Amino acid sequence: MTGGMVNAPAEVELRLVARAEGEPGHTVRLSMDGGPVKTAPLGDLGRTEDLTKVFDRGVGENDREQAGERLYRALLGGDLGAEWTELRSHATPDRPLRIRMDIEPPELRILPWELLRQRGQWLWRRPELRWRRGVADDSPNPGIRELGPLRVLLVVCNPPHDDRLLAEHELATISGALEQPGRTHLEVLDAPRDATELAEHIDRLRPHVVHFIGHGMPRPGAGSPVLLFVPANEGPDWELTAEAIADLTHWHPMLVVLNACHSGKADPADWIGGMAHAFLDAGTKAVVSMQDDMDSGTAVAFSAKFYEELGHARPLDDAVAAARSHLARHKANTGSWSLPVLLTRCAPDLVLPIDSLLPPNSSVDDIRRCKQYVELSRFVGRSEERRRAWWALDDPALTPSRADRPVLVIGGHSQTNSARTGKTWLTNWCLVTWFLRGHHVVSVNLKTPLLAPAHAPTAGTRIRHKDWLSALRLIRQEATSPEQLCRMPETAFGTFNAVLNHLAGASSVPGAELEPAEDAWLPFNDEIGDPYDKRKTLVVDAFLEALRTATAGQPLVLALDHAESVMPGAFTDILYKLMVRPIAYGHAAPLRLIIVAPDTWLSDVLPDGDSHMLGRVSVGDFDSAQFMRLARAYARRLGVPPDERMDQALEGFSQVMAPHFGVETFEHLTQLLPQWRMARARQGALR
Repeated sequence: MTGGMVNAPAEVELRLVARAEGEPGHTVRLSMDGGPVKTAPLGDLGRTEDLTKVFDRGVGENDREQAGERLYRALLGGDLGAEWTELRSHATPDRPLRIRMDIEPPELRILPWELLRQRGQWLWRRPELRWRRGVADDSPNPGIRELGPLRVLLVVCNPPHDDRLLAEHELATISGALEQPGRTHLEVLDAPRDATELAEHIDRLRPHVVHFIGHGMPRPGAGSPVLLFVPANEGPDWELTAEAIADLTHWHPMLVVLNACHSGKADPADWIGGMAHAFLDAGTKAVVSMQDDMDSGTAVAFSAKFYEELGHARPLDDAVAAARSHLARHKANTGSWSLPVLLTRCAPDLVLPIDSLLPPNSSVDDIRRCKQYVELSRFVGRSEERRRAWWALDDPALTPSRADRPVLVIGGHSQTNSARTGKTWLTNWCLVTWFLRGHHVVSVNLKTPLLAPAHAPTAGTRIRHKDWLSALRLIRQEATSPEQLCRMPETAFGTFNAVLNHLAGASSVPGAELEPAEDAWLPFNDEIGDPYDKRKTLVVDAFLEALRTATAGQPLVLALDHAESVMPGAFTDILYKLMVRPIAYGHAAPLRLIIVAPDTWLSDVLPDGDSHMLGRVSVGDFDSAQFMRLARAYARRLGVPPDERMDQALEGFSQVMAPHFGVETFEHLTQLLPQWRMARARQGALR
């Protein structure tokens, strides 16, 4: 840049300010990386009323092109032209130039600066440029980052009936885009009855992103923007005003998305400058809003690409730029790509500082080789159960002075007498989440056959109900399997094997430390001891020590699925007392345990006196009122886009449903619906 500015810039500020009091016009201030400021008068914009109508019905692409050229000439076509040309010359798609427009005068905020056009090129769509609107950067500490998943709250303001389908398709789209297990957590709040309910949900979930779907409109008598809420329970309508945002919640989301059309044509200057800036002033780092109405197809297309990019941890301005390009390709000659407005108060890559932390010697690719985790892409619903289960063992909000509950119990009950309720899906989702938060995870299906060697007494016998020692041996077998996401070395159990070999057939406690050994597969002889001997305690203690030491002090989550495969007496008298309870009371840290079984079995084996030490989550059948929403989300997960005929078919199924339906319903529908069946086959072939 001329005037001593360095090459290869990173951040450019274009600031529009009013001139000194009493002087007409406005000034453009151009600076790079906080360096010297170049100034020039803002050029003639002509009739600004024409510029504000470029998104009206009947306005063509040629009109928008002319508007974009006028905006460019006024902003950068005068004395700052040479500086701008030099800045652009150093930008590349691999190292884009980031430009932040800080527009102070309200009368200029209304203008569609996203249409800037130079020499036949839409500048906000150029791959070497990353544009946004925004105030001066807060420069937050770049070292302050948070472990995922990215938490997203979708708030449906309950729009009029004609727009309800749009909201549902947008929900399904976002759910489909945020399908990566362990990367994102999505919850939906339908039509909160008042600001208190809205605030309670935000403060409880502490979302990184809050996305509003509904209607924005001018406040009667004032013209300032409001979000209109129509409660589902037929309570009175209510409005969220810009003035109310500052005191709405204790938790401030990092990003707010206002995908609310401007019913009644609220002034875009008020909408962008009022509602969006109110969120920024309250502590939000960035806001994405729309400067005019979006039709249903455009809103769905924008959300699909935008959240797909966020799900891949792309910087916010990259995600918006990708969504613009997507709209430009699929909604050609409509100008819809220029409707999104990105407003920030910090660098885009610091808006959502969400990281993952893998256990040592692990890779994200490990998830894709484990079928049980790959199939989680089709796991829909259960948002509250997911959060409660995840936070039971690993609440991201806990301070060091508070501790998680080390044992989580996941139960299930079916109102339709279904054999499945989704307990395993929920468990696997939690395991991937904890894996990406730095935990070693081991998943054991206790229904799995125990593979005893040929010389073992149980060789060749399939044991349906396992005793306590068979359960320990099966855990060892599965924990060391190459199919595990975090495989434990077989040598980790050497000392346990030695202790077991000694105590299985002897009543005396070993007098010296035993050398690691292979399991001799001796049966445990209960006849040689007395009822009070400590042999079983010593065996289980050695087993817990093997689990504890295998991860070098890092948290290990052990999930025992189908715990009902263990004989109730063996579980209650031995495994619960000697294994579960020590973990629950923190005597085996950093071990954490998940017990998964039907509610009826759990009620028989878990003592009420320890209930305060156990996290508890139960899953049942789905409420049929949620069928259409879940079915659309499931279709999106399969890669099947919205389709009117498909909606009609699904509506037909919903009309004949009982009050509840089981988790296997979507698998049955996949066989009945050709689109779903073909999409599922394609997914299987790719994997």
